[in-house]
Amino acid sequence: MDVKQLSEERFQIYQDVYSGKIPKRIPVTTGPAFEATIQYAITKGVVPAGKTRRDVYWEPESWYDILDFANSEFYGDTPISTGAIRLPILYQILDAKSIMQSESGVMQHPEVHCLEPEEYDDFIKDPMTYMIEVLMPRLYPALDTTPGRRAMIFAQAVKANADHMGMIGAAMAKINAKYGFPKSASGRSTAPFDYMADFLRSFSNINKDMRRCPDKLLAACDAIVPLMLREGLGTDPAANPPYYRISIPLHMGSFISNQQFEKFWYPSMKKVMDGLVAYGHGVDLFVEDDWMRHMEYMNEFTGSIRYQFEKGDPVYVKKLFTESTPKGSVHTITGFYKSDNLRYLNAEQCIDEAKKLFDIVAAGGGYVFNFDKGLFSLEEPVATNLKALTEWIRDNTDY
Repeated sequence: MDVKQLSEERFQIYQDVYSGKIPKRIPVTTGPAFEATIQYAITKGVVPAGKTRRDVYWEPESWYDILDFANSEFYGDTPISTGAIRLPILYQILDAKSIMQSESGVMQHPEVHCLEPEEYDDFIKDPMTYMIEVLMPRLYPALDTTPGRRAMIFAQAVKANADHMGMIGAAMAKINAKYGFPKSASGRSTAPFDYMADFLRSFSNINKDMRRCPDKLLAACDAIVPLMLREGLGTDPAANPPYYRISIPLHMGSFISNQQFEKFWYPSMKKVMDGLVAYGHGVDLFVEDDWMRHMEYMNEFTGSIRYQFEKGDPVYVKKLFTESTPKGSVHTITGFYKSDNLRYLNAEQCIDEAKKLFDIVAAGGGYVFNFDKGLFSLEEPVATNLKALTEWIRDNTDY
């Protein structure tokens, strides 16, 4: 099969799954974290001697060789890429407090907040303006300057980020053509409550707000729904291709009670989800940690929704999606397969674990193989087991 045929086959099996049809075979998505890919390339001598992972993050000219090598080593029906990368050049120019690069090169998100509880009313009136004028200079101190200089620094940061992202795009276009990966288009958004917790109020403060000023928190979540829709859809949603999908990592559900979830998390997120699928686009949710107690609410989302599960009960989820998914919607399962298997089991045992999972979740379609979370290491025996597992899935899971 030539790369064009392979690309077409891969595109079709994903489209079949997302539209509720039984695909030719189980699609394979792996997507190691970029940190893992870089370290693997360093170990294998793809990166010049003496370079560290931190160095590589600042050298986008080397990223094609790293990603090309990774895609030549490991099988998948979607490419190994940088993923939803946070580029250090952007955050350094802005002198960011919200995202920082560690000594090991990993981009980290410390516990920070920029919105004070007494500022909720002003924020709710006009969230975008308040973020630009008040909150961003707190998170990014380089912007805490005169309006003219702020505009120059912001433009510099955006340009630097765009240049690096452009290099990623060019590298991935070459890799897709070389290895026959399918066409794709994607965006990224955030659950409103998660956004409030991640950057505006912080994890600890939002837990206080649910008790001390619940009405203001609810109003703030509703106020940023349009911003979350624009983040996911872009400025011209109708121009996105029909296979466009929006990724949303879900953070806070496992930390709050059923009552808090029902009151604070779900209502604004349902508005976001309804707005995203209104244009016919699919949504890919990364359900971090264990959300089983919230799944009846999660199953109410309409449209083509893919759920990547880190923890939980695959038997329960498969039954729920099979019997109770809203009419006209398609809910796809991925995840559940423990990435730790690659570290602690041998290749045969890794395959056996996949067989057990497939017996539960892959019957009748509606399943894409992926791990419970991103692979953050490709050190042995992970790499060897990953190769054996994904190649076995490719060759042995025809429907």
